[in-house]
Amino acid sequence: MRQSKRISAMVAFIAVSMLISFAGCVGQAKSMPDAKAPGTSGRFSAKAKGFHGDVVVTLTLMNGTLAEVSAVGKDETPEVGGRALKLMPGSMVAANSVNVDIVSGATYTSKAILAAAAEALSKSGAALSASTVPVKQHMTPGTYFGEAYGKWKKGSIEGERFGSPAVILPTKVAVTVDETRILSVSVKDCSDTPGFTDPCIERIPAAVMAQQSIAVDGVTGATLTSQAILSGITSALSKAGADLAGFSQAAKRSNASESYDADLVIIGAGGAGTTAAIEATEAGLHVIVLEKCGKVGGTSVCSTGFAAIGSQMQKKAGMDVNTVAGTFKSLMDFCKFRANAPLVYKILSQSASVADKLQSYWGQTDDPGIVRVNEVAQDTGKGTHKYNVLYDKFLLPRGVKLMLETRVNSLIMEDNAVVGVNAEKQDGTKVMVKAKAVLVCTGGFGGNDAMLTEYFGHDNFYLNGLSTNTGDGIKMCLAAGASLSEEIEPHLAEYCGNKKVDFYAGYMKFINQAGFLALDSAGQRFVNEELFITQHLSSGASALRRVGNAYILFTQKQLDAMVKNGVWGVIDKDTIKKLKMRSRIIVPAYPTLADEMKEAIAAGEGWKADTLDALGKEIGFVDQGLYHKTISDYLKVLASGEDSLFGKTNSLMPTMDEGPYYAVRVVSPIDGTFNGVRVNDSMQALNKDHQPIHGLFVAGQDSGGFFSYPYYEGAGWTQGYALTSGAVAARSIAESIGK
Repeated sequence: MRQSKRISAMVAFIAVSMLISFAGCVGQAKSMPDAKAPGTSGRFSAKAKGFHGDVVVTLTLMNGTLAEVSAVGKDETPEVGGRALKLMPGSMVAANSVNVDIVSGATYTSKAILAAAAEALSKSGAALSASTVPVKQHMTPGTYFGEAYGKWKKGSIEGERFGSPAVILPTKVAVTVDETRILSVSVKDCSDTPGFTDPCIERIPAAVMAQQSIAVDGVTGATLTSQAILSGITSALSKAGADLAGFSQAAKRSNASESYDADLVIIGAGGAGTTAAIEATEAGLHVIVLEKCGKVGGTSVCSTGFAAIGSQMQKKAGMDVNTVAGTFKSLMDFCKFRANAPLVYKILSQSASVADKLQSYWGQTDDPGIVRVNEVAQDTGKGTHKYNVLYDKFLLPRGVKLMLETRVNSLIMEDNAVVGVNAEKQDGTKVMVKAKAVLVCTGGFGGNDAMLTEYFGHDNFYLNGLSTNTGDGIKMCLAAGASLSEEIEPHLAEYCGNKKVDFYAGYMKFINQAGFLALDSAGQRFVNEELFITQHLSSGASALRRVGNAYILFTQKQLDAMVKNGVWGVIDKDTIKKLKMRSRIIVPAYPTLADEMKEAIAAGEGWKADTLDALGKEIGFVDQGLYHKTISDYLKVLASGEDSLFGKTNSLMPTMDEGPYYAVRVVSPIDGTFNGVRVNDSMQALNKDHQPIHGLFVAGQDSGGFFSYPYYEGAGWTQGYALTSGAVAARSIAESIGK
């Protein structure tokens, strides 16, 4: 609110009072200035680091009272951080306080707003205080519609792989109101991933109705879908004339507590936790499963299949050509025995029994389970359903207690042994479980930038996996005295990503699959670009990880050719056939690639210039001389058709003799991390002296020893290890506690 200097103090006071009293809802407290206490007036700004960049908060004070708050974060994700930027300023004005509740699902941006607002207030020297009065909404009764994109954006091609429609539509909601209340909320359409959408559609509208608030908790593990629904509701309420600040009251936290006893408590309901629960219940153990997300399956629902050697389906299909001994030798030769050999052998030797058991369960349900096999992989397809049926048809009827959206905070230690866990439900209810054994089956720390930086030197990765994998399991185990594998590593993917622009939604993720020149941040060539295709999970991915940022260069002609024909426009058909390029890459056209390039340029992650010299300046390489030498040397390679330094195939050397020229910045995409807590072949956590910690077992991606760096070349090993290690752990636990 801007006030003329000529306006009298009384008029200014009335105007500010009217602004504050406008923001409210039925039964909610509203801030009013204390007319008797003179205070500071003026505008005060500060900034704090958000999820992607700085968030700037500006407070406008009139006589020591908040008259206006603005929050700007141009680099924050519109669908997530954008809600916090929109809602929290109004909440601050309504409360006459910079200490308000964060927006669920937008923690990074919310905390940045709070920190910046606190600093701005400190600069002002004011001490905010408030009295409150109840106010009412004055909406126009009726039904209003709102929409927003969630996990999959307009034009995304990635969602179809996970069961979403080929044409992605925004999530659409309908909200019916009277003058003062929300009467009904329903989700009319949602193109997001099946399985992830279900708990959001079921819970969020009901919570909005019950709380009369859009500040309800989202579904943990389905943040983007939750935010899309809440953004749609917010838009609909705005159309109804609602004061959004009045519908921004968070639910009161519960002070309740619960306690349980069990033979085994499993932390995480993903692949490892699920197979562990199956084995444990078959052995007669009483099992409690705690899962911090609002659904089961974890990262495993994103997997197409898993590795196993010698399953019954492989034998029937004549695909049992690999032996455990032969595969063991192959893997150990690949990793130079940096992996835990006894653990690797045990996992391989028990993998077939796990595959057979899972298929025997799926065969009793409407889920087809394993639909095809080859020499290693058991193909199940993606999706949550394959885990839902295991819980609904078998585990829950056997008495397994599954507690969703319940985050484990710590392990309970007695006499140097782990004897249970402390946890908390999303509503604040405290949960304690005492157990004879604890099995940690969480998913690494791909969603924790601080841990990525701590263990890998930087957080310059694009996360293609679940952001809820934040290293909780590893941190708990370390606090209990466990040690980490020396081979802890990111789970690299074969394509390329970007921190600011979602290349994975479209075709830009394939830009490293065309043989184009790749440079590091110094402007030097750093890899045989052919390896991005031929050894994508090991050599190609490792090279990209090493440099952190890389720049892929190509021409206008090549961009146009890919828009029209995909990689067929830049690579000849014999080379594509010889390299056995994946079907995802060799689709007949990349129709949105030009628009994606424009988006990258607008975000400062792409560049265009008429000459290669000018392109280097646009990118901003520090040593332009080094860049020029690299370009000169590469042009000689193209002219001669021989890559004497790296040995790239001649047919993967697209010409660069005609501009305009483009470059995009790419980083390593990761599905997550693995190889965490050191374990023995019984999946017992080991301390720094390599001795087992009594009562503590770790399976899945938080356990370390099966892998080394780089990742084994080939598909299915991560998921195969998760499923088999969970079963191995449960068998060991049943034996150790005498069941």
